[in-house]
Amino acid sequence: MTSTRVRDWATVDYYALLGVDSGADADTITRAFREQAKRSHPDATDDAGAADRFADLRAAYAVLGDRVTRREYDRVRAEVRAPAPVAAPVPTPSPPRTPKPWSARRSLTVIVAGVLVTLLGIGAAVLTWSMHEHDARQRARFIPVTAARGASGLVSFVTADGQRIRVPEPSRHGEGNGNGLTMQIRYDPANPEHVIVGDSTAARDITFAIVALKLLICGPVFVVLGSIRLRRANAVATAAR
Repeated sequence: MTSTRVRDWATVDYYALLGVDSGADADTITRAFREQAKRSHPDATDDAGAADRFADLRAAYAVLGDRVTRREYDRVRAEVRAPAPVAAPVPTPSPPRTPKPWSARRSLTVIVAGVLVTLLGIGAAVLTWSMHEHDARQRARFIPVTAARGASGLVSFVTADGQRIRVPEPSRHGEGNGNGLTMQIRYDPANPEHVIVGDSTAARDITFAIVALKLLICGPVFVVLGSIRLRRANAVATAAR
């Protein structure tokens, strides 16, 4: 064993060299050093390694025999014996999912769905235009008038030729007509009891037109997407044969 030095504090156990516990008092350490020194002194033995052991004992006593140095040595040893913090495992990122290719059946389903959505869009567009034209013709033929609201959901008004008409209040395409004492309506001059609301139907027509437009956009997109995937599915099936 080579002689110990101050820089060896972290690796050399001076208490073990002297044969004492780490909690031994100063007197015990001194007695242990003297006993070990007598046995390991180069003048007391012919052992070739006695000089190195004696130097180690002197180094151990130089550290443990001084209260300040011993306290610093114990601090260094405690830091060395303290378990190193365990690093948290680094999560392994999941491999990116490869999208599953569409089957020919699924592709055909998307194409059919696209055709149906497109037909619905055409139907919604035709319906919107028909309602718009119908309302426009009615508004052009019917005569506008201000009607007074009465009890039991009835409205009354006077026609251009002086007739006093009392009819149920017309509805505004599923919306409320408000709570005022009067409301704007239009009546059929050929049949004054046939009345409609006098407000414009532009809001309803715009809403229906937006729905029709969305259907007309989404339908062809589905058809194109399904067609592309169907060609790929057929190409894969052909290559696998």
